[in-house]
Amino acid sequence: MKLSTISRYGYRAVIELAQRGNDSPISLKEIAEKQDIPYRYLENIMSRLVAAGIVESLRGRGGGFRLKKDPATLTIFDVIKALEGPLYPLPCMEDEYICPRFDICGAKDFIEEAYYAFINVLKSHTIKEVAEREKLKISSKKKEV
Repeated sequence: MKLSTISRYGYRAVIELAQRGNDSPISLKEIAEKQDIPYRYLENIMSRLVAAGIVESLRGRGGGFRLKKDPATLTIFDVIKALEGPLYPLPCMEDEYICPRFDICGAKDFIEEAYYAFINVLKSHTIKEVAEREKLKISSKKKEV
């Protein structure tokens, strides 16, 4: 299953916020630069994350964005679902009436099994965990150089 650019950029932005902590908000410009995300694209992503209650926007001098949800309980799945909606690989998984073969389709069963395995992995890892793993990878890469 392939995630869209909006999801990939979105969880990178959320990871950046988790690594920064909630002491001070981070500007959209800084997130875009640190994560190499186009600024205009990031505006759209952040507005979706604000609407989903994952991120909050603080206006005024010293404003910016910070996580509204605890990164220790926020999962990768939560972020992707807020940006994408359901990730069903088959239309019939969302609406069984779309296909007359729904009840007899053997392939659907295996695709459904793979889908739920994928979703369960995304649900089992928190943003805090991902942010910590990324920090470790960055520090070990610096040691190599």
